Amino acid sequence: MKGKTTGQDIFNEVKHVLLKFNLPEDKLCGLTTDGTPAMIGKHNGSVSLLVKSVPQDVITHPCIIHQEQLCAKALEIKHVMEKVVSTVNFIRSKGLNHRQFQAFLAEIGSNHGDVIYFCQVRWLSRAATLARFWSLLDEIKTFMMNKGKDVSFMDDDAWLNDLAFLVDSTKYLGDFNLKLQGKDQFVNRLYEHIQSFIHMLELLQIQLNKKNVTYFTILLTRCAETVNHDKYSALISHLLDEFKQRFADFRVHSNELELFADAFGTDAMDAPDTFQMELIDIQKNSALKRAFAEHDLLTFYSQYVTWHSFPNLLNHALQFIALFGITYCCEQLFSRMKNIKTKSTLVLTDGHLPGILRIATSSVPADIDKLCKQKQCQVSH
Repeated sequence: MKGKTTGQDIFNEVKHVLLKFNLPEDKLCGLTTDGTPAMIGKHNGSVSLLVKSVPQDVITHPCIIHQEQLCAKALEIKHVMEKVVSTVNFIRSKGLNHRQFQAFLAEIGSNHGDVIYFCQVRWLSRAATLARFWSLLDEIKTFMMNKGKDVSFMDDDAWLNDLAFLVDSTKYLGDFNLKLQGKDQFVNRLYEHIQSFIHMLELLQIQLNKKNVTYFTILLTRCAETVNHDKYSALISHLLDEFKQRFADFRVHSNELELFADAFGTDAMDAPDTFQMELIDIQKNSALKRAFAEHDLLTFYSQYVTWHSFPNLLNHALQFIALFGITYCCEQLFSRMKNIKTKSTLVLTDGHLPGILRIATSSVPADIDKLCKQKQCQVSH
């Protein structure tokens, strides 16, 4: 989009795309947005306008990864991040310092060749920066002392404990973030990742209350007498509250997600009336039960569940099949585009790009032999 990006502008652009690609509005079942007012405004937000423009109910929820990054801000320990970032910037921002530091690491035979820059907008960079800083702590301290910089904070037990806690915590968040970016995941799987992470945070909080840091592998290396367990328990509690609050929308649809993910494990008596009869039939069908155990959800619903026998269950499944994580697709698209648009391919214009990217990112293998047979060969005159 160019120019203004008000809620009305975004709404008009979405409507234009739906018309351009002949996408029926009555098939819209879900909307994922960021948290900007233009998107989620109650009256003039693009989401509100879209929901009002269609007759069916539409599931709306914020971007999961964006919400996770907002939750992670609950772990901000500024006095640690400020020191780490300023130290890394001192080493890397000036070419001479950077070269000298790399040469120093090579000279002493370090397992790592450099520190990692921190980028505020990329959460994973925080975990990588902190982990590398901790790994090179002694080397960084020696180098900074040789440069005449104050490194007294690196001898402070409280500061080092906070750093160790952050390294462990951000690793958990980074691993969770990577799970959310996995390939071919429907919304039920993403919700399972969220629930799993929330339960893990509850366990970490309980363990910290017991002064047990077993699951904090870096903090575990610190002297137990100097560790402020109550402080870290409060931070985990704050993070846990943020996750529960920001992902409350998903709990509203938990029963629907469970029905989609496991029709055989759902109690038919507790299910909505429209599904009860079909659930009884499908749960007593041994052939479908075997197919469900042997195949993924997409294959099961597309090849084994029929409209004739289970129309309501299949319609419900199609709504949630349409709600899938696209982060992997987006990252793959930008990665392929970066590789395509190089100096050696300047002859390729933006007009060629859509077709090339479609081929590069498609999961359907091209049948070259069939395409060649369909090609009209040039005949002699």
